[in-house]
Amino acid sequence: MKRVYIFLLAFLFCPILLSASLNFCYQKNSDAEAREQSNQKIRQLSVNEEFSIFCKAYPFAEFELQYDDEIDDMKLLVTSYDKTTILYYCDGLYLPKEELPNRDHYYRVIHNYRRVLRDPANFTEEEKQRIRNYGSDENRQNGPVSSKFIFDAIYDCETRHSSETHLRSMTLWGKSLNVNRMVGEVVDRVEAKVYELAETDAEVAEFLRTLGRCWGYNWRQIRDAPTKSFHSYGIALDILPRGWEKKIVYWGYEKQKGNADWMMIPLADRWLPPPAVVKAFEDEGFIWGGRWEIWDNMHFEYHPELLLASKIYEEM
Repeated sequence: MKRVYIFLLAFLFCPILLSASLNFCYQKNSDAEAREQSNQKIRQLSVNEEFSIFCKAYPFAEFELQYDDEIDDMKLLVTSYDKTTILYYCDGLYLPKEELPNRDHYYRVIHNYRRVLRDPANFTEEEKQRIRNYGSDENRQNGPVSSKFIFDAIYDCETRHSSETHLRSMTLWGKSLNVNRMVGEVVDRVEAKVYELAETDAEVAEFLRTLGRCWGYNWRQIRDAPTKSFHSYGIALDILPRGWEKKIVYWGYEKQKGNADWMMIPLADRWLPPPAVVKAFEDEGFIWGGRWEIWDNMHFEYHPELLLASKIYEEM
C-alpha cells in the first residue's frame, strides 16, 4: 500500500526496532534509581518522530502529515478502511478540530512506556501521595483521559457497530475470545511463543495449566473513568488463572475495600503473569497493565507505537 509522506525531515526514518533490543522484564529499581528516573526531564518526541512511529506501528493504515495555516498546527490524515480522518497534532494529543478547545481534557497519545516493574517498597512518600492522588475518585472522574481519536481512525472503531464489524473470533490457549482482526495474527504469535516457552519453562507451563479465562472485545467504558476502554476496540486482553482471588490483580478492588495504601501492596501479594509471558506479549507490541502506577495485572493492550517510542526514549 503506497503511503504519501508530505512533511519529512532528515531524521524521520531513524531506525526503530520493536523487540530485539527490549529484553528486560521484571526489573526492580532501587529507591535511588527510581528517584533519579522520576526527576529526569525527558523531552517530548517531535511530530516527525511520532509520524514515523505511527507509519511503522500500523502499516495497514496510511498516514499523511500536512500543515494547516488556519489552525497554525500540523494535521495528521489517517486513512483506514477507505475512510480518512483529520486530526491535529496539538502537542501529541491528535484531536479533531472540534476538540481543540478541550485539549486540557486529554493525555498525549505517545509517552514513555518503560519495561520495568517497580517495587513499591522503594516508593518515596511524595511518590505515594502522587499515585494516591492520581487514583482518587476526583481525578478518575474529572481528570484528563487518554486521547483515543487516532485509534478510532486506525481501527474504524468510533461506534459499537463499526467496531464489531472488524472482530475475529479465535481461541487463546484454548479459551474463546473476540479480538480486532488487525490484532488477531499478533495474538497468534504470542500464543505460539508461550506454548514454545512452556516446553522448557516450568513457570510458564504452570501458567498455562492453571489458566482460567481470557477476555478480549467488550464494548464498555473504563470501570472508573468517563472514557472508552481499549477492550471496545478489540485490542485489549484480560487473562486470569483459576483461583486468582488468592492474590490481588487490580488496584481498584483494593481501593474499593478502603485500603488507602493500595499502591504499597507488595509484589509478592499480587498475581503476576510469569516474566517470560509478559516479555512474549511486549516483544509483539503489547503493553502490560502491571507496569502502570494504577496497576491492572491481568491486562494487556496492543500499542506497538509505545514499544517503538520506548526505543527512542532509551537513547535520549
